[in-house]
Amino acid sequence: MASIAPVKTTDSFCVEAQAAIVNSKVPARNEIHTDAAAFTKSKPVARPLVTTQYIWPENAEPNAGPMMVSCKMKTADHLVSEYGPDAAGADIGCSGVNALTLQRVLDSMTPAERRRVLFGGGKNVLMDADLVTTMGPIWLEPYAMVRVDGSGYLRLQAKAMRNDWLDPRYLAAPPQFRGTRYCHLVAPEYLRRVLLGEVKPVSAS
Repeated sequence: MASIAPVKTTDSFCVEAQAAIVNSKVPARNEIHTDAAAFTKSKPVARPLVTTQYIWPENAEPNAGPMMVSCKMKTADHLVSEYGPDAAGADIGCSGVNALTLQRVLDSMTPAERRRVLFGGGKNVLMDADLVTTMGPIWLEPYAMVRVDGSGYLRLQAKAMRNDWLDPRYLAAPPQFRGTRYCHLVAPEYLRRVLLGEVKPVSAS
């Protein structure tokens, strides 16, 4: 029987997140940033569709694995405005992307690993509602992405920024600031370690 490869954060992570979050059919290119300051200044582009990606490590060690992946993407209404009505669909939220990552991580585990999974074998993992802002500096502020609540449930929370392309509040804004859909998402490697008890998230009531 072939071994199952663990899910990893790839160079196409944010392209896949863009496709998932708004059911996008538009081919995209991912711009990878290894410098946080450069990522902060980066902007996604609608045509050709370009997403940008930055990986936050679990700790300051040289070989630390990914903990959080930040993706800068485009809103559904911007893609539809640019490419037509079939270009995108309903927005499932950053939490929806995290839920897909959870399922992929669980599906990639061996039977022995599945027996080790905490939080009811993965059934007691909850997706909290996204923390949503319309301002980049607030989106970049640190927050608790993963925590265990008073009932012992693992709670994942994404942090999002959303400025719809057709929102009348932003029609006078520069185009690069409109149609932005940003997410801080849990890295699959980190989620795997949490589920297997290899790292302990913050406990909070």
